Amino acid sequence: MSKSRSPDSIEARLTPDGGEYLIKISIGTPPFEILAIADTGSDLTWTQCKPCTQCYKQKAPLFDPTETKTYRSVSCESEQCTAVGSSSCDSSNGCKYQVSYGDKSYSIGDLAVETLTFDSDSGDKVSFPKVVFGCGHQNDGTFNETGSGIVGLGGGSLSIVSQLESIGGKFSYCLTSFDSTNSSSKISFGANAVVTGPNVVSTPLVQKTPDTFYYLTLEGISVGKRRLEYSNQISNSKAIGEEGNIIIDSGTTLTFLPRDLYNDLESTLVSAIKGNRASDSQGLFGLCYELSSDGEFNPPPIVAHFAGADLELPQGSTFLEVEQGLLCLTLVPSDDLAIFGNLNQINYHIGYDIGNKVVNFLPTDCSKSQ
Repeated sequence: MSKSRSPDSIEARLTPDGGEYLIKISIGTPPFEILAIADTGSDLTWTQCKPCTQCYKQKAPLFDPTETKTYRSVSCESEQCTAVGSSSCDSSNGCKYQVSYGDKSYSIGDLAVETLTFDSDSGDKVSFPKVVFGCGHQNDGTFNETGSGIVGLGGGSLSIVSQLESIGGKFSYCLTSFDSTNSSSKISFGANAVVTGPNVVSTPLVQKTPDTFYYLTLEGISVGKRRLEYSNQISNSKAIGEEGNIIIDSGTTLTFLPRDLYNDLESTLVSAIKGNRASDSQGLFGLCYELSSDGEFNPPPIVAHFAGADLELPQGSTFLEVEQGLLCLTLVPSDDLAIFGNLNQINYHIGYDIGNKVVNFLPTDCSKSQ
């Protein structure tokens, strides 16, 4: 049963998939179920659509806009077309969008409005009409076959967090580890998305441009008892150490740190870890160790010090077995934007409250928090 009332809370399943987390929603009338990447680092929700000029391979059927009663194109002169950023007009004055991502993935297609349907806390299906989304006819990049697109959870006007006004700018999620046996968890929107409890820590959301990103302030990182400060040096002509110096992103796997802070972190870890460091370069990864024959590897605890919130990074998420017998540090150097990635968010119930400009963190076994 589907209702179009404004709910107190809606929810969806989150499933880990190769470094991303997929959210299950339905598009159109009748509802067509899709799995798409839950991405707090972008705004536009899109799915691969028939006909495909160039689509990456996906396992599920493609969304067909001719099979739904509620699909409507968005005009080229509309505010929504302007808000998408990079757009153009087709011959019938429809809005053509183009979005790209930090890993060079992209989607090109038609901007439209459609009905989105979610589960609710009461068990009913809840539908939201006229939600702006992208019908992607040309999409490529690092996408996995399991997913059909992206659900944009950013802070901009085209994000579903902004478009679904009844949720009041509140959402929360709890990310399970990629190798968890009970891997599915949930993402909640609205009243039930509030994260509370005696062990909750909170850090301010800092408003900056572009408004898509959720900016936090990282003050430093500790390795064991040694604290490394996020310095005030100028790097790449950007002031480092000011408010809003890192974004939190559910759609990026690794954590990217300014090179100076990363170098301090790496040298501190090298001094603290007893093990055989791998000498060969491993792509993005700066610090890797060969796993000993007994399988023992005991890195020191790493704590991220955000303004008002100290987060001990989950032990299993700081070093990842990237190939058999090789463990690599999941925090890597960057000369661009600093990003707090999803691996280091595992087993925290994380609540975003955009109206009150705060993000709350509660240590949680996400595989049990159903």
